[in-house]
Amino acid sequence: MRSWISCILFLAAIPSMAQVNCLTSADQLGPYFIQNAPLVTNDTLAPGIKDTARGLQLTFFVSLDCDTLDLDTVSSSYIVELWHANAQGEYSNVDGNPNDFAYRGKLELTGKSTVIFTELPGIYPFRPSHIHIKSYFADPWFTDTLVTQLYFEGDSLLPFDIASTFPERWIPLDTTANGYIGSFSFGLALHIGANELAGRSWKCFPNPASNVLELKASGHDRFIQIADSRGSIYFEGDLPNGGVLDIMDWPRGSYIVRKEGTAQLVLVQ
Repeated sequence: MRSWISCILFLAAIPSMAQVNCLTSADQLGPYFIQNAPLVTNDTLAPGIKDTARGLQLTFFVSLDCDTLDLDTVSSSYIVELWHANAQGEYSNVDGNPNDFAYRGKLELTGKSTVIFTELPGIYPFRPSHIHIKSYFADPWFTDTLVTQLYFEGDSLLPFDIASTFPERWIPLDTTANGYIGSFSFGLALHIGANELAGRSWKCFPNPASNVLELKASGHDRFIQIADSRGSIYFEGDLPNGGVLDIMDWPRGSYIVRKEGTAQLVLVQ
């Protein structure tokens, strides 16, 4: 029996409205992370917007190498766990506060952008307003997790905080009659699972790729299978001479290249 691996090809475009960060810097998890936050099912972080003047609408994107991903074409869902203080700067589930998961939730991003509604976080003592983030691909092949904190451009406490050195994590806000509107792109590095690197004896390149994909492998086993995210097979058999595949006419989307033992992630533009 063959052991399989995955090489996932992404094709994506940048929506004109996206605020794309080429790479989002990481931060500490923070003292207030709580496991098992509920899934956000109505686009609103519970308990909802109680003060419309503090209403906050955020649009989230995911970008890889500065290209915004259409997550519906990726073979894994992208999960964002987020939590923040209420208007008084207090967190639920800590320091005797109610165990109600207020302003804590797990959001699954879809398509090219996902909108969530909440209230502007209050100023935590001695710190600017911020939102804690833990985000990751749900597929176990993608083992990297982004843990960070997002701030708001123009906050009067920013110049006096360590956040002043991370402007790529500031969210510009538009003030409207009903609150605030902003957007943020999670700029990811190349996400590859730890199992994909161990003992890898082959690779796909160039990275990013377009028109053609070249595979180099050691050993005598040259069998590969390439399928899209829905399981439709686009190539199956031994590598052609030179290992070069013409992918010019393939539909835009993600593809899984299976070979023995390990995996590699390749971006196709």
